[in-house]
Amino acid sequence: MIRHLPVLLPLVPVLTGLAMLALRDPRALAAVDVAGSLVILVLTLLLAGTVITSGPVAAGPFRADAVALPFLFLIGFLAVCAAIYTVGWMREELETGKIKLGTVRHYYALFHAFIATMLLTVLADNLGVLWIAMEGTTITSAVLVGLRGHRGSLEAAWKYIIVTTIGISFGLFGTVLVYAAAAHARGDMSGDAMSWAVIAGMSKKLDPGIVRIGFLFVLVGYGTKAGLAPVHMWLPDAHSQAPSPVSALLSGALIKCALFGIIRFHTIARGACGEAFSGRLLVLFGLVSVVVATPLIITQRDFKRLLGYHSVEHVGIVALGLGFGGTVGTFGALLHVINHGVTKALVFLVAGNAIGRYRTQDMHAIRGLLAIAPWTGTFLLMGAFSLAGTPPFSIFVSELYVLRAGLGGGHFVAVAVFLLMTVIIFGGLIHHAGRMAFGSPSASAKAGRDAGSTLGAMALLAAVMVLLGVFLPSGLERVLSRATEVILG
Repeated sequence: MIRHLPVLLPLVPVLTGLAMLALRDPRALAAVDVAGSLVILVLTLLLAGTVITSGPVAAGPFRADAVALPFLFLIGFLAVCAAIYTVGWMREELETGKIKLGTVRHYYALFHAFIATMLLTVLADNLGVLWIAMEGTTITSAVLVGLRGHRGSLEAAWKYIIVTTIGISFGLFGTVLVYAAAAHARGDMSGDAMSWAVIAGMSKKLDPGIVRIGFLFVLVGYGTKAGLAPVHMWLPDAHSQAPSPVSALLSGALIKCALFGIIRFHTIARGACGEAFSGRLLVLFGLVSVVVATPLIITQRDFKRLLGYHSVEHVGIVALGLGFGGTVGTFGALLHVINHGVTKALVFLVAGNAIGRYRTQDMHAIRGLLAIAPWTGTFLLMGAFSLAGTPPFSIFVSELYVLRAGLGGGHFVAVAVFLLMTVIIFGGLIHHAGRMAFGSPSASAKAGRDAGSTLGAMALLAAVMVLLGVFLPSGLERVLSRATEVILG
């Protein structure tokens, strides 16, 4: 069974989603949602244990190795947290009429289809399958973005589809070029020439000129899906219009899947062209993302769009870590993938609770959250301080790794710009969060206790966020160290 897990794992959300189409009762749907997500997480942990002890597990065009494990864990863990949160959130949505009863089963089925496509992306060994799965994530998540059916959500969904599909077509062309280089080096056009493991193993034999062009196209293509500036324009709209549990997965896991694709090709480019070429491009895109996001964060009024622009910034930080390279930079980038995924999922769930109470996404209208929802307000402040890179929260640790790598590699200008933007963002974010958390709530704000399931999901995410800020579990450190070794060749 273990050797078939790379195939079985994506089947779990597929079967869960199909089962939900046959159900009508919202309580039964919620129970199946949580159960299916827990099965995904358990199988992911079982697969991780096998990879750590016995090495990569391959099954046909699918493969789980050390690089895939952090992304698989993130998808599984966030799926569980989103499912728990959805129990109370869906009840509120049905009571207020924001979601119709007949739409509920379709929401749950699409949600698990979305999870399945993300799992396929991370488990794909064949670069063509990776591209197809990445396009699949666009289709499933775009329908979820436009689920409410009003003008804003439909516009965001179409913008998301058009921009990312154009971008991902660049990724396809880059994939074809890398495949051509591998086929030429092997002397045949067999299917193995599309295998990442095969190409990475022979990367030093590839034509560096072709690989350079291919990586540039891949970086633009998958960078569009990841939200790297200047090809990030779809991200704030989609994140702001999607249902809150979907926003948590979009920012926490989906854009990380696109980064996973970039990492796969970065490994090939390092072997074929040396570390300088792909590293410099990643530093450039990373720095542009951080700089572009800064003024948009400071001037933003829409709560969820603010969080969307924060994703642009933190995707840029991951790119900086990969670009600075070395053991420290790569390890820090992978750790930042997990830290940002957990923190951003928490804050998007907080945003869902706050918007439900104030019936607006305008941060200027959200006041006194601590007074009417103490736990939600507390989680808001915790998440804001973590996103701002403040100790003892997790993002501070991974940002410190990235800074150490930049200084150690002599990237002093990039580090200086990064630090300046971080300080500005810190001031702006804490200002926004403070205004929402403190003060007197407006008369229109909805009072009452938060649902236990929503608080439980947020508490689980907050606990992991704090834990990773003060302690790095040995198992996670081992996984990230092995993944770093694979990426660095």
